[in-house]
Amino acid sequence: MKKIALLTAIALLLPVGVDAAKPVILKKHGYVVSEPQVTSQYYVKQIGTDLAWSKTRGASDIVVALIDSSADRNHTDLKNVPRVVNSMKGPYTADIHGTHTAGIMAGKHNRFGIAGLAPNVRYHFYNVFYGVNKDKTDSWTVANAVDTAVEKGANIINLSLGGDDYDSRLAASIKRARAKGVIIVASSGNDRKQTINFPANMKEVIAVGAIDSRHRLASFSNMDDRVKIVAPGVNILSLGVNNRFIYMDGTSMAAPMVTASLALVKSINPYLTPGEIDQLIAKMPRASGKSYTELNTMKLLEATARPIHISAPSVWKSRYVNDVKLSVMNHSNLKSSFTLYQGNKKIKTLTPNRSFTMYSSGDWLPSGQYRIVGQVTDGKHKRYTSRTIDYVNTLKTAVSVKVSEEGTFTIHTTRKGTVTVLDSNGKVLYEALHIAGTFPVRGDTAEKLTVILKPTDLREKVVTTSYEPPIIEDEPPVTETL
Repeated sequence: MKKIALLTAIALLLPVGVDAAKPVILKKHGYVVSEPQVTSQYYVKQIGTDLAWSKTRGASDIVVALIDSSADRNHTDLKNVPRVVNSMKGPYTADIHGTHTAGIMAGKHNRFGIAGLAPNVRYHFYNVFYGVNKDKTDSWTVANAVDTAVEKGANIINLSLGGDDYDSRLAASIKRARAKGVIIVASSGNDRKQTINFPANMKEVIAVGAIDSRHRLASFSNMDDRVKIVAPGVNILSLGVNNRFIYMDGTSMAAPMVTASLALVKSINPYLTPGEIDQLIAKMPRASGKSYTELNTMKLLEATARPIHISAPSVWKSRYVNDVKLSVMNHSNLKSSFTLYQGNKKIKTLTPNRSFTMYSSGDWLPSGQYRIVGQVTDGKHKRYTSRTIDYVNTLKTAVSVKVSEEGTFTIHTTRKGTVTVLDSNGKVLYEALHIAGTFPVRGDTAEKLTVILKPTDLREKVVTTSYEPPIIEDEPPVTETL
């Protein structure tokens, strides 16, 4: 079996305790990162992740599988990363390459060293290499790791490795992973060739080439028209073993940048399929004459369709609401719900794209601040959105009474409350709680009545109305002419 070689070039060690720079504000009114060495991570700004962090730094239910050599789990910038470590080949012993690629994605924002690009997602680190700093593995070991990663719930798999020869077993594992909705990212290779390595050359894989800090293709990067996206891969600062920080070159460094960016995309919309991710990348702006996209995390996030959306005016003045749009992305396996709240109180469930009334539990809702909360799930991931509105109820509290037929009154209330009917002497003839609306009350229609409405909503005033029976004048006596 032809061995698969690590796609890495230069490694330059830096001592622990490099002079700390001033904390850098990456976005006004946004997220502030205070990692001492972030100013040496030129790629953070070049790919727009500094701006993206104000939108998301990753969701904990998104899992990235790094299939590589062993990441140093005891490095301070990885120690508290939510992760699982697995060894598919030999002991899990800290290795430079796996630690460096892991740091690019997962380095914690803990004010110690560097800033990982997606620090808040979950990571599964798989060692597939024979020993410490060894540069070879075999495709069947990688295939086993891919299968295991899928079984353990990976959303994205990063393969910063590759080789010249095609292997059907690894190819089959990758195809199965994609069919199950898993995104596969792989480095294109460092051979200065105009063709890319396997498995990056598979159509099921997002192949990543490398550029430098001046947006030029790296001299070592393999490139052909199957490379759809490029990212920085020259002079990349990340983690080394034993709490060190090192610079490395390679498409191995570019691939985890794409993986981390897609992890942020999936954090916003976990229901995107690999095909939809391909389309998202394809729609990104490209330099004139280029067949590939240069990674820009912020632009990817801005182009990412939210799985659930609420469109509504900030103020409502109508009790009959028909200008609110509740929408969910069109995937057959998604289930959604929309709920109207006042404070923490659930008022009613809403149906997407149908009008509704501000009426609940027998009463028109009072003026105040309300919130619509939408939820969508595929059984594995849940995502929420909400919209706060100010509702102005222009309906006045009122009660009226009239005779509907002999011996029966019709009483109408505009708000829910206790209705009390008094006779002319102030004696209670009738008292009951009623919802807003019209109802009959039996009584002597020839007698004077007072009707009182005490609203359930204590913010509303008690209102009173009276019923005066019609005055029937005596008819004059009839006289006959003799």
